[in-house]
Amino acid sequence: MYIAFENINEHSDAWDVCIIGAGAAGISMAVTLAERGHRVLLCEGGDADYSERSQECYRGDVVGDPYIPLYGARLRHLGGSTNHWGGICRPLDRYDFNAKAAASETAWPIGRDALAPYYSSAVTMLGLEPTPADHVIPEAGLKRIYFSLGHPTRMKEKHAATLSDSATLACCLTANLVALESQAGKVTSATFSNYRGDYRKVQARYFVLACGGIENSRLLLWCNQQLNGQLIPQADTLGRYWMEHPHATVGKALLFEPAALGLDEDYNVFLSPTARSLRSRQILNCGLRLHRMNAEATQELIDELAGQAPTLAGRVRVWQAQGRIIHGAVLRAAWEQEPRYDNHIELSDELDKLGVPRSRLVWRQSELDRRTIRESMLLLGEYLRDHEVGRLQLADWLADTPVQLPTEGELAGRHHMGGTRMSLNAEEGIVNPDCRLFAQDNFYVAGSSVFASAGHANPTLTLVQLALRLCDHLESRLTTNGAEAAQPI
Repeated sequence: MYIAFENINEHSDAWDVCIIGAGAAGISMAVTLAERGHRVLLCEGGDADYSERSQECYRGDVVGDPYIPLYGARLRHLGGSTNHWGGICRPLDRYDFNAKAAASETAWPIGRDALAPYYSSAVTMLGLEPTPADHVIPEAGLKRIYFSLGHPTRMKEKHAATLSDSATLACCLTANLVALESQAGKVTSATFSNYRGDYRKVQARYFVLACGGIENSRLLLWCNQQLNGQLIPQADTLGRYWMEHPHATVGKALLFEPAALGLDEDYNVFLSPTARSLRSRQILNCGLRLHRMNAEATQELIDELAGQAPTLAGRVRVWQAQGRIIHGAVLRAAWEQEPRYDNHIELSDELDKLGVPRSRLVWRQSELDRRTIRESMLLLGEYLRDHEVGRLQLADWLADTPVQLPTEGELAGRHHMGGTRMSLNAEEGIVNPDCRLFAQDNFYVAGSSVFASAGHANPTLTLVQLALRLCDHLESRLTTNGAEAAQPI
């Protein structure tokens, strides 16, 4: 059920779990825990729908490489960025959880097996169809991969009935976290503010921060500053190792044998390097996306080839006359970014309307990031050439040495990861493998901010798997600690 901000602390002894943030992770956890009978308070800083007064809180600065304005990179209302999510996702690869040869910092403290039990439930939670299994393309160093491309789920709509009707779940809008209190290694209360400057203090047995891949860092930096480091005593990595998925149009391909890559059967084909290719090329993971051209655009590409390789172009025309299938394809890509300490979220000197310092993102792509996309494209080009099934034309910026990444266009996927990194110890991260702050017994972080590395896959499915895994952990703790049977709120 929904409760007004003014009434948020009328049930101060009722909450088993207070979840802060109602995006993909927060709603997944709130719905799951409430359905299991636990008393959950879900606090969302925004309104039910888009409002400028809420969205304005996301304004911030970017230092470094060109990036999407922070104000427009996310949505700040019920349902979070699932309100403009395209529905494209897949799990991380198994080897994404291990240390890659090119960057040891990519290792997670858990493996994919820890998330595998939550795959089906996450697919259901997001309203997706399970993706087919990947398969390796022989002698290519590449594999054909699949994404869920179904109708995008709007979490606030899919779970509207539970949010409004559950007897054990209370959802409060315009409730913005502005402070935490902690004593003896436990968070004792969270203070929320609405847009009129009213404050309410909430107590709960457990707290979960689920405000997104920038906001989680911003709020913890601010709360830790107010508590003089008591919340996170070892805060060297707080906000650090922030990551994105760089996106760009990377070239064109002329395919003499489209079936070799599966393009005969599908309009779009997705490829990525195999684990062996990542090791041999000393790169990170990358997703290549081939979008088939129409007949007119394909012919234009053949005509371009005539000026560069007239002999080959002549053969292509003979093949066309023989009825051989030839397709052109535009290539786009999204690739893994190296987790680097220098890429981070910090607090600016400017305050938002709630009195919280705004975010400043410091973000630069590394030489490894550049090598990853170039080598992935060369891997594809070499396969097409060596097996005489096609030719690849790199985008001009990829042909340069050194590679100069685009400064405009798509730039990135709006996939915010890292900042509250999961690790085995407080020296190397902010949360433990259960997503709990190391110095606080009852405070957890949910969402892609806990990612230790990014792979190339859109993060939504993985972050919901993590959220459902956290639900099981909290269930165990609530049961072990003797939670009373939930009563209607």
